[in-house]
Amino acid sequence: MKVLLIVNPSASSVTARTRIVIQKALSADHRLEVAATTRRGHATRLAQSAANDGMDVVVVLGGDGTLNEAANGLAGTDTALAALPGGPTNV
Repeated sequence: MKVLLIVNPSASSVTARTRIVIQKALSADHRLEVAATTRRGHATRLAQSAANDGMDVVVVLGGDGTLNEAANGLAGTDTALAALPGGPTNV
């Protein structure tokens, strides 16, 4: 399965260690690409590109804002979305 991991390095609960552990776990069974957001709205563009490139799943490691952006980028596509909470509340 082709997977894009979108990481918001500014999210309050995202640490370098967490990112490494998740990358290793996902890459064990999937073809993994990783992209870090650098600005507001970046996750939307990354998710849109992933869908256009035939990614099967976009996994988001970040807060609700990053997840919302990625969901908007994937709206109307067949690419699945998975969330790994990394924000301050994570309800």
